[in-house]
Amino acid sequence: MPLTPAIDPIRLAIPSKGHLYDGLIEILKAAGYRIRRASDRQYEALIPGHGRFHVVFMRPSDIVEQVQEGRCHLGVTGYDVYAEHEPLARATSVVIKDLGYGGCRLVVAVPESWIDVTHVMDLAELTQRFRSEGKLFRISTKYAHLTREFLRRRGIHDYRVVASDGALELHPSLGIADIIVDLTSSGITLKDNRLREIAGGTILDSAACLIGHTESLASMVAEGAESPLALLLDSIDAVRLAEGRVKLEVTGRFPQNESETVHIEKLSNVLARNGATRLHWSSVKWQDGQPGWNVQGLTGARGLTSCRRSLIDLGAESIVGTVPRYCLDHEDHSTFESLKSSLGVQPNAR
Repeated sequence: MPLTPAIDPIRLAIPSKGHLYDGLIEILKAAGYRIRRASDRQYEALIPGHGRFHVVFMRPSDIVEQVQEGRCHLGVTGYDVYAEHEPLARATSVVIKDLGYGGCRLVVAVPESWIDVTHVMDLAELTQRFRSEGKLFRISTKYAHLTREFLRRRGIHDYRVVASDGALELHPSLGIADIIVDLTSSGITLKDNRLREIAGGTILDSAACLIGHTESLASMVAEGAESPLALLLDSIDAVRLAEGRVKLEVTGRFPQNESETVHIEKLSNVLARNGATRLHWSSVKWQDGQPGWNVQGLTGARGLTSCRRSLIDLGAESIVGTVPRYCLDHEDHSTFESLKSSLGVQPNAR
């Protein structure tokens, strides 16, 4: 791929408000990228200490368009929004499909009273029945493209999409549509409005995602592993990989009637059964001169508590778990390296 000149500044488009905004601000702050924004009416901002980045705030649907046009080089939106606009966003690439927040599903939901409609394939017969009775089956959704593609692959064609940006849950009871296709996370809103999901009706799993203008990404990747893009992606990786992990450190004594090798193997088995990884062992000597051991590694909070008694039975005298802020090592996934590989770009020689 031919390389374009370095981009300065790097325009990052993010949602102006809502849960997509809140979640991203927390990730960026934890990663060391604190956005300075005076109020929610300010639509441009800087990131102190990271002068190349110029942040602009806009609607999630507009972010896809602006990244597609190359006016913005990076953008954060919902994957559902990106997927809906993907046919018109061929100049974009997904950098991180799931940023770890904003999780939801795009689903087909029908009135609870439709007891005979339990699977999405039941809609094929139902839409034909509507047609034979001279009626048109109507589906309310904000996701016309995704809905049509999903139903087309299942041989369902006799319906009309009712496009709407309002509260879709009301449409069946108001007679605006027969069913809806909408986002849900817990399903509570659907249930509160006497609607329910049907089997096989999940169209898309979605979360907040990071996208980029493909040509601009190639240019930024070519700046190398110490470029602003590489450092941003590495920092996000470090924060996300630290989530749910606990740094484990255990110190104990060797029993007098068992070899050190056998004892270490028993301890390793206990830790492995409880999800501990990246184990590093070292020898210690207690104040009374007795030989001991120290092990450090990574596990989850549940893994730490569940192995406590077993470790004590094996001579552990100190068990400490700390929550890391960042977590990266050579075995962990690198978004920057994956992006470089997918674009086929080699960094510029210095």
